[in-house]
Amino acid sequence: MTEPATPLSFAIISSAPAASALLDVVCEQLAGSAGLALQPVVVRSYDKLVAAVRDGQVQIAWAPPLVALELERDTKAHVLLCSRRAGRVDYSSVLFARRDGGPASLAELRGKRVAWVARESSAGYVVPRMKLVAEGLDPATLFASESFRRTHEAVARAVLSGDADVGATFASFGSDPAVPVSAGWFDAGAKNDEVRILASAGPIPTDVIAVSDGTSDDVRTRLASAFASLGTTVKQLLNADGFERPEASHLDELRALVERAKQGPAA
Repeated sequence: MTEPATPLSFAIISSAPAASALLDVVCEQLAGSAGLALQPVVVRSYDKLVAAVRDGQVQIAWAPPLVALELERDTKAHVLLCSRRAGRVDYSSVLFARRDGGPASLAELRGKRVAWVARESSAGYVVPRMKLVAEGLDPATLFASESFRRTHEAVARAVLSGDADVGATFASFGSDPAVPVSAGWFDAGAKNDEVRILASAGPIPTDVIAVSDGTSDDVRTRLASAFASLGTTVKQLLNADGFERPEASHLDELRALVERAKQGPAA
């Protein structure tokens, strides 16, 4: 069992003030369990994460599934683990508004201001746009303005403050399909009764741990075991209850959605 000569960089995307400190703790726990030296890295955007993995600066990444697919296509990394939230390895995308004074249905969205996360975000852009198309609405002409806020928290804050009329984010549901047990507005300190869900779509695979194709089988095995042993800090940082080895088909539905999204609205 040979340890890599240089530390492996573990990167996440976050703008939260506490992210760096929490990631330090997670890396310490992983390093102790896996017997590996790990370097924590916090980046602010999807494109910076992709560039860091492509350039070999990052070997382990907490990645949204669309980013993981992009890295797979580039043969730069592959999915090692998928996260589990509320007992599930998938989640939904929701379009939401303020309950007090916001639009009450998709029919009221014309001429409104929408806040997206990023073009690479499954729940924060790609899937909700596809939902609009499926409902006969063209997102390219529907809104008065579109903005990209880079994080789910920032989207929620934009909607809650009135800077945007509607936003797109993630939501996970437990036994009650109408009541999220986690959602983007939780990151902004809001509660379910402060927002109205206008539409939901999915399922979407949960975020994943992607590893560089340059890592050895031994390192991957040790990392998978170490992630399984993480405690409560990982839930605070990554909003995950735990991790599982994914089925080979874990990203198949999302791959299909991506292909459909490339075709644009139906005529």
